[in-house]
Amino acid sequence: VITSGGITFRDQLWHKECFLCSGCRKELCEEAFMSRDDLPFCLDCYNHLYAKKCAACTKPITGLRGAKFICFQDRQWHSECFNCGKCSVSLVGEGFLTQNMEIFCRKCGSGTDID
Repeated sequence: VITSGGITFRDQLWHKECFLCSGCRKELCEEAFMSRDDLPFCLDCYNHLYAKKCAACTKPITGLRGAKFICFQDRQWHSECFNCGKCSVSLVGEGFLTQNMEIFCRKCGSGTDID
């Protein structure tokens, strides 16, 4: 019986000490967490098991706290990582060209064999 201070998740009430990460079993009552298949995961477990990885920096893309990201041809980038492979200018909101797995701004990509 929960008499006070429970956690509600997916319309179910949990004891604070019973609301655990489905991966590592860490208590989540005062932690940020994500869910997958109706199961709660701490951010570390979720990132390791499920998060897409940035094509540039290979760190997880979570979209937490309004973080923005770019998707193109089954690849993802953090907004701050979506840069020209040659001059490093940001390509967010800009046209870009591709060659193999690289992305380029229009200036750097012109004159190359583009996909």
